[in-house]
Formats: sequence, structure tokens, C-alpha cells
Amino acid sequence: MRYLNLRNNLFWLIDKLKGRSIKKHYKEIASILNAPTTQSSIKLRETNLSNLLKHAVDTTPFYKKYNNFNSILDFPVIKKTVVQDTFEAFQSKPYKDLDNFKVSTSGSTGVPFFLFQDVQKRNRNRADVIYFLNKCGYNIGDKLYELEVWRKLNKKGKLKSWLQNVIQFDTTKLTNERIEEFLHILKTDISKRKTILGFASSFEMIAQYLEKKDVVTNVEGLKSAVANSEYLNPYTKKVMGQYLNTQVLSRYSSEEIGIVAHQTLNSPNDFVINHASYYVEILNFDNNNPVKAGEYGRIVVTDLFNYAMPMIRYDTGDIAKFNVLENGTPYFEKVEGRKMDLIYDTNGNIVSSFVVYTKFYKYYKLLQQYQFIQKSKKVYEIKLNLKSESFEFENELIEDVKNDFGHDAIVNITYVDEIPPLSSGKRRKVVSLLNS
Repeated sequence: MRYLNLRNNLFWLIDKLKGRSIKKHYKEIASILNAPTTQSSIKLRETNLSNLLKHAVDTTPFYKKYNNFNSILDFPVIKKTVVQDTFEAFQSKPYKDLDNFKVSTSGSTGVPFFLFQDVQKRNRNRADVIYFLNKCGYNIGDKLYELEVWRKLNKKGKLKSWLQNVIQFDTTKLTNERIEEFLHILKTDISKRKTILGFASSFEMIAQYLEKKDVVTNVEGLKSAVANSEYLNPYTKKVMGQYLNTQVLSRYSSEEIGIVAHQTLNSPNDFVINHASYYVEILNFDNNNPVKAGEYGRIVVTDLFNYAMPMIRYDTGDIAKFNVLENGTPYFEKVEGRKMDLIYDTNGNIVSSFVVYTKFYKYYKLLQQYQFIQKSKKVYEIKLNLKSESFEFENELIEDVKNDFGHDAIVNITYVDEIPPLSSGKRRKVVSLLNS
């Protein structure tokens, strides 16, 4: 406890010496998200949006032509390719020669992508992380297990890891032996407060292992496990939570933007939208009109704090099911993943990726990995990496898929030795080749 307090106090002391930027951002985020419908919160959000839009039209070549705007709806919806093709036009002239930070994605959506963030945006992101982790039971100084693919490029040094109280556990090859090693470290850790943060696919493999062993593992002080970067399916959420006796929560974020929405201990099944740092729209797939409550749509985000490269109405490529609380606050019921990986039945109707995941639950004890691919309008491929020599349920699985995708569907099963992760370490369970 002494070290927890020391780390916490040291963090805020350093921030104080630097002008309390993170603390100021944190207080503003908390004031908005803790009471989103108050007039003060609404006014603050409107001011942040107005300031960002005015800055963009005044200082960037791309947005200069929209200087007579009446509202954000006068701005175009943009995609990554637009930013890439006219990169310099998005850079703010006053910020262009400052010490900005380069952030990038791995290209898991098919388009490698990077942009610049200014210092205040970086501090805003840090404050967002602190706020939402706090809502998941984590406080600065607590033990944090980070499950990721660690390389020289992203790995923290020993001193920084100790100061942040972080354990970096590599998940490049998450074998049963590695899972056992992780669980042993977790169980023997005497820290009074701890949180796990990692890829949802890693959590799923841990859940499968725990279910197979069928032993509840009580980990002292484990406040929550937060899945990021990938879709967290209901199986993983339930099974890992049950066997580790904790709440498994999902974070929706991206490297180029930050935390857009987050499940919390108070909202474990729905996503709290980060209205404090972003203006978020959910738009139709075929046009830029907003969807109705209860419908799926494209997640389009305006970053309110990146002044180095303003991103206005940025189509993330992801989709979500949008709804509204009784007090009028929007939230996400589900975040399904990339629009480019939307899958359809043989009649052209969208099928939720959740439907795909349910097809494999009953076979988890037989599978190392699986992947569902839509190759054309009526052709689907299922890749299976088996734990045993054979799979006796081919016909059953094919018929189960046809029940939801169409009885005229052509379903092929391919057996593989491994389904490799992307360079980022993410593993795509559902893939569409319709638009490739």
C-alpha cells in the first residue's frame, strides 16, 4: 500500500510540476461524463466542438473551404484514404513545426495509417485512460497486467515498468504453458489491487483454458479485466469472469484517436460513450444520415482535442448498435468491429458477427483457433485449427451456418495448423472478402 500511494503521489506531483494539464483534463472529463445531461456539461461540450471547428477552418488547408459553416453537419465525412492522400492538408499550420507525436495503426483494417497529435491531445488521452480505468476499479499505482505482443518498439524498460507497477506479459504464442505461467504469476501476486488489460483474443484463449480445467481461480484484489483492440464476445466475458471471479469489460478505442467508448463496473454490458473528448455520430451504411435508436451504423468521430491534425467526422471503419438512456444520453449496446468485415446472408442481409461466434461455442474444447470468412455472396469458408486429429461435426456445423446464412450457402471447412495473428497481435475471427 505504501508503494501504491507513493506511485500515485509521484504521478500527480510530476503532473503538477508540468502545469497540472492531465489533472485539469481529468476533472473536465469527470464533470461531463458523471453528469452528461446537465446544462454545464452540454455547454462545455458545445464550446469544445465550436473551438475545434473554428481552429480547423482557420489553420488547415483541407478545412479552409468550410469557413462559412453553420454546424458540424456542413463538414464532410472523411475516411483514412482521404487523410492519406491529402496528408499535409490536414496539418494545422501553427502546430506543424512543433514537437508533435506520431501515432499509427498496424493496418489491421487493410489500410496502414498514421497522424500527428499535439501535447495537449496526448495529455487528454492519458486523462481519458485514467478516468475509464478508474471506472473499472483501477487507481494509479495499482498493479496492471498488460497482455500484448511486446517488441522493442513498444516495450517499457524495467525502471518505467516498476514506476508504473506494470507487468508486461507477451502473448505472441499463448500456449497452455504460457497461460499456466500467467495464471501462476497472477495467483501468487500479493498486490492488494490489480487489473488486467489485454487483447480480447488473448482473453478468449485464457477463458477456454480455464473452462477446460474447470477450476475457479480466486485472485486476490483482481478488480477487473479490460479487453481492448478487438471484439469481446459474450463467451469470453462470461467464462473468464466466472473462473477468475471478476468483471470482464470491453474498451472501444484506436491508436489514432483514443478511447471512444468503454464498459465500466457501473455499465458492464453497455458502452459509455466518451462525449467529453469526442463528438460521436452513428450514421447509416449507405448515406450520412443518423441511424435510429436500436439500429446498427457506422461510428463517425470528431476528435475535440487534436489541434495538430483536426479529425472532423472521421469514419473509423467500425460499426455499433446505438441506443439512448431514459435521461437522453446515447450509448452503444454493441460494438461489432470493422465495417469492412460486415458479413451478409445469401440474400444480402447483414448478419451480426455475434451470430458467427455462437456457432463455435459448443466446439471450443475441440478447437485451438477458428476463423469465419465470407469469400463471395454465397460462399463461406471456415478455417479450423484442431486440438485433436479429427473433427466429427462438419455436417452439423455447416447446417448450423446455413440456418442463419441461407440454405443455398456454400460452406467449406479448411483445416490448418495455425491461424497467424496480424502484425499487431490481433486475431480476426470474422473476415469479409466481398470488397477486397
